[in-house]
Amino acid sequence: VRNIINGYTKDDGTVELPLKEKIIRGKQAIEALKAYRGGQKTDANIKTLKENMKYFGYGYIKNADQTVPPIGINFWAFRFMVGLGALFILVFAIILFVLYRKDISRPRLLQIVGVALIPLAYIASECGWLVAEFGRQPWTIQDMLPTWAAVSDLNSGSVALTFFLFLFLFTAMLLVEISIMCKQIKKGPQL
Repeated sequence: VRNIINGYTKDDGTVELPLKEKIIRGKQAIEALKAYRGGQKTDANIKTLKENMKYFGYGYIKNADQTVPPIGINFWAFRFMVGLGALFILVFAIILFVLYRKDISRPRLLQIVGVALIPLAYIASECGWLVAEFGRQPWTIQDMLPTWAAVSDLNSGSVALTFFLFLFLFTAMLLVEISIMCKQIKKGPQL
């Protein structure tokens, strides 16, 4: 975290600027882009924009706290994800070993454990999603666009309408699927 705020020297010898300097350069890039888009396509504006473009996103940052990602959530989500992944590998290795040695339908405990692992797969998946989303904070595009600047102009009515359309569509598909399954179950197996 100190490296983000105070800057540091990279392995190749180049210096990563401190946050305050990046913010200043980011604000210069934003102003140069505004001037350029406003019709002031001078060489000075273009030069300022090119020199500071890699710090563009820092121009939206107000204080250093906004650049520090939520480390606690990432720390635990990553460990749960990896731990559950290791558990899956272990259990499936045991199942393969038992399958190789004898009939898999005999050890009832393995069947129970296998079914119990199903919801844990979803939890591991969500933990991976948390790591991906919180790990990139505060950036939508690294150094170019912070998450709070990437928000669209959608109003709540549009979001609600889209949500309910999807809800209706997927509920209808679920009902059709249940209806088809019930008809097939009533027919019975076709030998």
